[in-house]
Amino acid sequence: MPAPAVPTRLRAHRWAWWLLAGLVLGLLLSMAWGARSVYQQREQRYHHQIEGGLRAISLLQVRNVADWRRQHIADAAALTDDGLFAQAAARWHAAPSEALQEPLRERLRSFVEHGGYSAAFWVDARGALRLGPQGALQGTLAPPEQQALRQALAQAEPVAVELHRDAAFAFAIFGVLAPVFDGDTPLGAVWLVSDARTQLFPQVETWPSASRSAESLLVQRDGDGLVYVSPLRHRSDAPLSLRQAIVPGRDVVVQAVAGARGVVYGSDYRGQEVLALVSAVPDSPWVLVSKLDVDEAFVEAQRGEWLALALLASLALLSGGCAAAAWQWRAWRRERGLKLALERNMRWLDSAQKAASAGYFAYDAEHQKFFMSSMAHAIFGLPPQEYMTLQQWMDMVHPEDRAHVLQVHADAIAARTPLGMQYRIVRASDSAQRWLQVWGEYGDGTDADPLRMTGTVQDITERKQAEQQLARYRDALEERVRLDPMTQVANRLALGEAMQREWEQARLRGMPLALLMIDVDYFKAYNDHYGHVAGDRCLQRVAHALAGAVQRAGEVAARYGGEEFAVLLPDSDELRAVAVAHRLREAVRELALEHQASPCGAQVTISVGVACVRPADSQPQEHAQTTLFQQADEALYRAKQAGRDRVALYGADVQAGPPPEAAQQG
Repeated sequence: MPAPAVPTRLRAHRWAWWLLAGLVLGLLLSMAWGARSVYQQREQRYHHQIEGGLRAISLLQVRNVADWRRQHIADAAALTDDGLFAQAAARWHAAPSEALQEPLRERLRSFVEHGGYSAAFWVDARGALRLGPQGALQGTLAPPEQQALRQALAQAEPVAVELHRDAAFAFAIFGVLAPVFDGDTPLGAVWLVSDARTQLFPQVETWPSASRSAESLLVQRDGDGLVYVSPLRHRSDAPLSLRQAIVPGRDVVVQAVAGARGVVYGSDYRGQEVLALVSAVPDSPWVLVSKLDVDEAFVEAQRGEWLALALLASLALLSGGCAAAAWQWRAWRRERGLKLALERNMRWLDSAQKAASAGYFAYDAEHQKFFMSSMAHAIFGLPPQEYMTLQQWMDMVHPEDRAHVLQVHADAIAARTPLGMQYRIVRASDSAQRWLQVWGEYGDGTDADPLRMTGTVQDITERKQAEQQLARYRDALEERVRLDPMTQVANRLALGEAMQREWEQARLRGMPLALLMIDVDYFKAYNDHYGHVAGDRCLQRVAHALAGAVQRAGEVAARYGGEEFAVLLPDSDELRAVAVAHRLREAVRELALEHQASPCGAQVTISVGVACVRPADSQPQEHAQTTLFQQADEALYRAKQAGRDRVALYGADVQAGPPPEAAQQG
């Protein structure tokens, strides 16, 4: 019967439509699921980009603050090690006067006028203010500075006084106490004071781009609470005046003080949701919190993504084809917006890098590759590319630094600790040697996570060259201080230092030590007869002859004063010392300098006094050295009394010429 066949065909068509509708629905659901997956991936990538930019800014600010603190300690350490300044302070303490006070005041003024400090004071060992750049002062140090002074004098090294408020200043101050000693005796200290408003806070207030919510805060723990060290952008509280109890919660500052590091999401002191990057400032109690409102960072991208999803859902109701086309168009718009935002953030970051001659990098340990910014590529002398391999980097590290650099990196990887170091590279592109300063942090992931390090690299070659030039200038100045300006031989200061050094060596080795005191015979008559200009030339030639006749290592010929010279002879007994004295006497006679006013043969001659000693532990060193000089001087007096142009040994007869055994020994 044909009649029942019609309903059967209708049911077949009905099932076909339901099957088609199910296929279309499945296709639309698949498309919706794919769209959401792409959205989540892009959103996650955008989060990583924002967090990476914030991390680079935070690392740069942490480094600036740490360098600022280290520079203060370095200035104080240089002052503590300055022997000339210590001598000037000792002379003023021994006999206070305006003339002796002026070098100290000049040094204090230099710290204020050229060193960027707000104030510099001299304080005595009891904490009393004694001197400032303008003159004498009265008063005593506050308790924090008193405690730092005691610690600095006890440890013989500078001690920092952390940021605090003092009634004597209208601003928050950071200070360093640099102890000064006369030998082992503490004289006092120089108190260097910095205004945090002009020196410290600008280090964290500068951002590479304009933002309505971006802010960096310095905070520190204070007992059971915390204190905001730097001023707040959205509040008018003075620095160090705003305190907050540590209550567990979502406050990013509380989390930072409690030990959180890296990227943190939570709320700030305004109650706003923020994205924060927390880093500890090395060698300080401070924690730097760099934050940005989540609304400012992500709301525009999120709004665009939700609109795209809504549009895709609407178009999906019309048709799968239209929905796919619309989704592709919105995806292109979304990607373009993200690229523009990324480009804008990268321009901000590049501006900050160029201003500091620094670049950032990320190291992927699994693939042994460095992904770097354009500025980092320029520092390493590489063309713009996606990455630099580990082998490329190792080849560029200076051979003398390579073992140390690799060991420091291995230690940082093993302990997952921040990395900060300076080393040299030799660029493959131009063979130029450059100094780099690198800061980096390894991720806090588990052992199963791939190891990554992010950080900054800065070219500090010019700074290193300036430091080396300053060191060479300091060495040259030290050398000039120990030379007699007229004769260009060692002066009395150099002789005293050599005596201290050789005395200790002779005591440890049980060897003798000899001293020759030398006087140019009838030199006053020479000056009166030939004039002072000729007299100066005479002293110069005599000094050159004496220095040339002193041959062994450790032997020192020095001008002692006027026409008097001294020669220090390590490892020399009486016999050798007398032989050297005769050799010096003959060296001066061989100059054949005319001296018509001398009764010693119408030429310049010298008289020599010789003294010898064996240093022992039982002898007081200072007294024994003074005795040695007195004995040599007494022997010189005997040589002059015996007629001059001869050698006298302390405790023996005067000799006009070298005995045979002395000549052989010399």
